[in-house]
Amino acid sequence: MSEPAMPPSSIPERIRLLDVDVAAAPSGQLLQQSGYEYRYLRPDDEQPSVGLLMPASQLTWRDGDLFPVMDQNLPEGDLFNRLRQQFPKQAMTAMRLLAMIGRNGIGRLAYRLPGHGEPPVPRTLARDELLKLNYTEAVFDQFVNAYLSTGIGVAGMQPKIMVPDRVSIPIPTLIVKTASASYPGLAANEYLCMTAAARAGIDTARVDLSHDGQMLLVDRFDVAADGSRLGFEDVASLMGLRVRDTLSERKYHGSYESVASLLGMVTGRKGELGRFFEQLAFSVMVGNGDAHLKNFGVLYQGRAEHIRLAPMFDVVSTRIYRYQRSPNGPELEDNTLALPLWAGKKQQSKSYPLPSELARFGREVCGVKKPADVFQRIADGLRDTWAAARTDERIPHGLIDRMRPVWESGMAFAAGRG
Repeated sequence: MSEPAMPPSSIPERIRLLDVDVAAAPSGQLLQQSGYEYRYLRPDDEQPSVGLLMPASQLTWRDGDLFPVMDQNLPEGDLFNRLRQQFPKQAMTAMRLLAMIGRNGIGRLAYRLPGHGEPPVPRTLARDELLKLNYTEAVFDQFVNAYLSTGIGVAGMQPKIMVPDRVSIPIPTLIVKTASASYPGLAANEYLCMTAAARAGIDTARVDLSHDGQMLLVDRFDVAADGSRLGFEDVASLMGLRVRDTLSERKYHGSYESVASLLGMVTGRKGELGRFFEQLAFSVMVGNGDAHLKNFGVLYQGRAEHIRLAPMFDVVSTRIYRYQRSPNGPELEDNTLALPLWAGKKQQSKSYPLPSELARFGREVCGVKKPADVFQRIADGLRDTWAAARTDERIPHGLIDRMRPVWESGMAFAAGRG
């Protein structure tokens, strides 16, 4: 007989122990006492590890805070606020959030309360059905509430939820994103950026835009066609940083040079740094000032084998939006990168680099022999996507008008004029 399922509303507030699976196989137990402890069921170098920094050759791991590989998927922003509203009298502790994520989080980790099974899987929604939805805030609220029990294992501040679209795979495989009042047109913005990146030959997650242009569907890249799971860790996790619920904005610490150095050590393959440079160059050329540590990551399988850079999965032209430093302050343009290009105190500028500076970074840090070729591919991708966007009825005209000068500057970048 299968274990009884536990709906999110009945998950206890105080959880001290969770069973943890890796790639659908029992791995160990996570305990919380004065700190956190992870115990593998057996010391065995042949079994898959919980994370790249926590190999199974060591039976027990301890830390004062939740381990970064588990912290990386805790809901934040819009999703976290929705959880607090739905369960106002229940503390949203890390252990409780992990129990709610269950087996559905990005990557191959799954969490179970001992003695309890998984909540029932909500009905699947076909991609075409999702694309035809007419977005309103009320409709999206109902939509999110319907999938809140199985769709929260994805981080990020933007309104989003995960939904199942295939009966054969018992986890949500689509991420549905939408905009907010502060960032109008965000879904269409990201769709255009991701489409241009794919046209430029950059490895990207598959995306679709709803018929009304208000919702973006992103395919999970950590689930293979047969439903098997890949390990995923973002760069913040690999740096040992806990990001959620901190005031120090840790995902904006470091530099792109330090990210490249880390990825080179973790993957052990020079070609992956070339792919990282493509993602970085694209962010620069489309004015994406939010390419922080959590927007780069690695995928792997088995005992941390075939480690490779994850596809590009979160990129928008942020330069078209304005922000205020204080509630009554002036509106400012977002005209800086998320991280400085170079490491070292003397080179901590977050200003967008000139083509010559970014090309030097590509050659010296990422081993790219011809950075100009990368710039040209991206410019061609932007140009082709821009031509198609002008006749795409899903793209708001106001968004096109705001994005035009930013993308024109990106196209000029390839000629050394950006």
